[in-house]
Amino acid sequence: MKVLSCVVLAIALINTQGSCQKVNLPDFVTAHEKKVMEANKCWPKGGLGIIMSPNDANLYAIVRSTKNEIEWGSGGDWVGQGSSTSEIIIFYDGKVWTPQSLPHDFNKNKSVIVSFDKKKIRFYDFVHMSGGYYERRNKNQDTF
Repeated sequence: MKVLSCVVLAIALINTQGSCQKVNLPDFVTAHEKKVMEANKCWPKGGLGIIMSPNDANLYAIVRSTKNEIEWGSGGDWVGQGSSTSEIIIFYDGKVWTPQSLPHDFNKNKSVIVSFDKKKIRFYDFVHMSGGYYERRNKNQDTF
C-alpha cells in the first residue's frame, strides 16, 4: 500500500511540474524591469488589458482568451499557443517577434515585451518605462 501511495504521489508531482514553469525573460530585461512586471497589478476593462498607451500603438492583451493573444493598431493581432502554455513575445516596429528572432537593428527602447503564463500576462513597455501584469480571466468572469 505504501508503494502504491508513493507511485501515485510521484505521478502527481510529475504532472504538475509542467504547469509551474517559469518563463525566462531575455537578458536585456533588467532586474528592475522584471520587478515592475511582477509587482504592478493592472485591471482590465471589458476583457482587454492596456499594454501601451493609446497615443502610440494601441497595444492590448486579450485577458479573457483561451489563447495567448494581443491586438494592436487598426486590426493587427497575434494569437499564440493555448493560455496554459508559457510564451514570450516582443512587440517591435509594428510586429510581433520571439526573443530568438529579433532583427539585427533591434532597439530595446522602442519595444514592449509581453510574457504569458497560465495565470498572468506580464508586460513592460520600454518606450514609456512602465509595466505590470493582468490576471487571466475566464470568459464568464467579471472584468474586475
